[in-house]
Amino acid sequence: MFTKLTDTSKAAIFAVLVLCLSVGAALLIRFLELPPGLAFWTLWSITPTVAALLMLLVVTRDGYSREGWKSLGLHRLGLNVWWIAFGATLLITVAASAVVWATPLASFTMPESGILNTVINFLIGFAIAALTFALAEEIGMRGYLQPRLMSLGRTRALLVVGLVWATWHMPLYYFVAKFSPVGNVLLFVPLFYGTIVAASFFFGYLRIYTGSTWPASIAHSVHNTAWSTLGAFTVTSSPVLVNLYLVGDYGLLILIGTVIGAIWVGYYLRSGMNEAQSGGVVPEVPPATPAATAAPK
Repeated sequence: MFTKLTDTSKAAIFAVLVLCLSVGAALLIRFLELPPGLAFWTLWSITPTVAALLMLLVVTRDGYSREGWKSLGLHRLGLNVWWIAFGATLLITVAASAVVWATPLASFTMPESGILNTVINFLIGFAIAALTFALAEEIGMRGYLQPRLMSLGRTRALLVVGLVWATWHMPLYYFVAKFSPVGNVLLFVPLFYGTIVAASFFFGYLRIYTGSTWPASIAHSVHNTAWSTLGAFTVTSSPVLVNLYLVGDYGLLILIGTVIGAIWVGYYLRSGMNEAQSGGVVPEVPPATPAATAAPK
């Protein structure tokens, strides 16, 4: 339909489209009174992928070429940073939980189902999300939107992606509030936007470095699965403070950990990202040695 749009124009149209789809999905969930479950999360999380498909097949018709599909970053695996996507993201939530366990607010407890079953359930939940719900979001945000904003510069691009991504969530919290309680709005909004924007840099750096969307999907899935899983190891007399505002999906300690993680990933992968952004071939760097991981130079 529009074959001569600039990348920033494509990004702007995508942003409007995905936000409209998010409102429509949230209203439909509310109208159908869908409880959280397969139908609920499928209907919601698929909207960024639907927006990307509409852009590729209808609006720009870029999807009628192989290069158009390659732009989504699904043809590369980015295996050399999977250890960062999984390990660093998990460490953020574990560290945040450990901080809370060390305070009078909460303590560590063994889950009723046992530690082995909890770990198995975590791994199963992680794998499912990485191939479905998290991937559906990442195809739109990191796969389609981010590359088309890179002409703004790395920092501006990742900031805009983060703001669009955070705003995309808002209709779910507004129209389906009974399933997604947010507590005090004055605390929720800055914590949520801060966490999502920080995650946009964390995930976005992995996308730039590898040219792949898969590491971002892995990191996204680990985050979504880990914070809820670690709740089973936490006992507290202040569940709202601890499980919502400190170590919840967008808790303060999660926000701080994600900011630190994003800064570290940006520093550790800086040379490869500079090469990738300048138009060179995305480097295939072997996994770092333990010594290099502990003290990257």
